[in-house]
Amino acid sequence: MSRTFHESYGLDYKLTLTSPLANQPVILNLLVIELNMYEDMFGPFMRMEIIINDSVGLIDKFPLVGDEELEFKYKNPNDIELTQNFVVYKVSGRTQIRNRAQVYTIHAISKEGFNNTLEYVYKPFIEMKPHEIVQDVFDNYLKKGKKNLISLNTSNKYTRVASGQNPLKLINEVSLEAKGEKYDNPSSYIFWESADDFYWMPVSWFSSLKPNYDFLLQTPVKTTQYEASGPIGKYITGIKFLDSFDNIDQAHRGAYYNEVNVIDPILKRFKVHPLKEPDKKKFQFDYKKNWDELKHLPNSGKKFISEQGELGKAKKAYSTHRRMIVSQIEEDNENYPVNTNKYFETMNPVKKGDQLNAPRKRETFLSKTTHELTNLYTNVIEITTAGIAENYVGMLCTISVPQPTQLEAEEKKFLLLYGQKATFLVTAIRHHYDMANDMYTTVLSCAKESFGIEPTGENIDTDGIS
Repeated sequence: MSRTFHESYGLDYKLTLTSPLANQPVILNLLVIELNMYEDMFGPFMRMEIIINDSVGLIDKFPLVGDEELEFKYKNPNDIELTQNFVVYKVSGRTQIRNRAQVYTIHAISKEGFNNTLEYVYKPFIEMKPHEIVQDVFDNYLKKGKKNLISLNTSNKYTRVASGQNPLKLINEVSLEAKGEKYDNPSSYIFWESADDFYWMPVSWFSSLKPNYDFLLQTPVKTTQYEASGPIGKYITGIKFLDSFDNIDQAHRGAYYNEVNVIDPILKRFKVHPLKEPDKKKFQFDYKKNWDELKHLPNSGKKFISEQGELGKAKKAYSTHRRMIVSQIEEDNENYPVNTNKYFETMNPVKKGDQLNAPRKRETFLSKTTHELTNLYTNVIEITTAGIAENYVGMLCTISVPQPTQLEAEEKKFLLLYGQKATFLVTAIRHHYDMANDMYTTVLSCAKESFGIEPTGENIDTDGIS
């Protein structure tokens, strides 16, 4: 289906402020200097910041005290209207600019995000599948509006007694050991809010998607509108590298090497190192050995670190990230011990029948899951494009860079690392509207789990370097 390019013009929107203390709702459009709306996969709730030029005494007369709600209706001209609902939780930067006029910033979070602050969970979840637990928590402790939870089913049984965590913390705890039915090794589930719904999806799922947009880095031709078939095309103004690498941080997070161990509080035992050779293959992740077993985005698949470097040759790097699981199941198919050996006869540590209820199992996918999730932080770039309201976190996009005779440094770096065309996962979006220039833009944070081409050394022009 063909689609006309969006241009860098204004945003059609209506921003309405309501409060149980106010006499009537107020439309803020004429008071707005700048507006930013954030979606972030690792946030994970949507947020909003509005810079206000207040010459009517809104902050004192409405008044703004934190009981307010914001309704934000917005769209590109001639497109479908979208609606987001927020709760005001903060006012900052209040500055007097002249008599009876002041500037300040209103901070707001989605209703579900605010509800996460107010709710806590005391509830046992016994022998349930993780997706059932997450759905239960969402429906009973988070859901406030029309947005639903979209998720993929899991296959493993899981037990967790919620002891007062807020809903998000509980969901994140369950996500750590969720094993997907379809994407099971690895199985890194992430929970986040997007413009249309909430999502709880494994990272590997993104590799099965098709890109929504083709973003092109080049000087636009004189024609202001361009017809494109397939994914919607859009010019971007530039590329900014936010994070390239931090090998010390990534090593400690378990991106390159990690292992999973068991600690048994009943028998007071745990085994860390060295693992037997068969167990190494199951419960250790080795960046070099296990790389080809992972799913990669299109136009990807080249390692971030060299096997010739110190990190690539490391033998004991697992010590930087060990994950301890409280369980009594240490080996495959192991059952709870019985009183037959010398340890039980002499020490008598437990009574017959004592055991953990539904002990957790050290699954083989856990070590790969740690790598997969952490690896999304490694290489992140930021692109700015004319505003597209339909952009959403979790979509794939392609970024294409031409091969002209001259390129800026950032664009050259892109070509060296990813080639002329690369596929990225959009992990964060900032919708930005500048009232003075009537300009609506979107800033996309795009992550990639691997390089597009093998990094190689090239000659450096050292002229002028002393």
